[in-house]
Amino acid sequence: MSEKKPCHRAGYRLESIDGELLLFHPARDQLIYCNETASLIWHLCDGQRTVQEIVAQLSAAFPEATEGIAEDVRDTIQRFHEYGAIRFT
Repeated sequence: MSEKKPCHRAGYRLESIDGELLLFHPARDQLIYCNETASLIWHLCDGQRTVQEIVAQLSAAFPEATEGIAEDVRDTIQRFHEYGAIRFT
């Protein structure tokens, strides 16, 4: 998965609703709750960066959390993929 480039599937939106970050598709009957980290990962899934590049970018931005970033990124991207919110290019 490290060399794949995740990108959003059409129609998915990340919005703040009542103080909660939710990823959803208006035509689908599902919501994905996102914390701040998942929100950052979502914005970086633009089809231009590999999973490894996303890990590197977040590790550089948050050096105090480097230890768990790779696992968090992979788990979050896998979750987005399982819900059909992203695809890989």
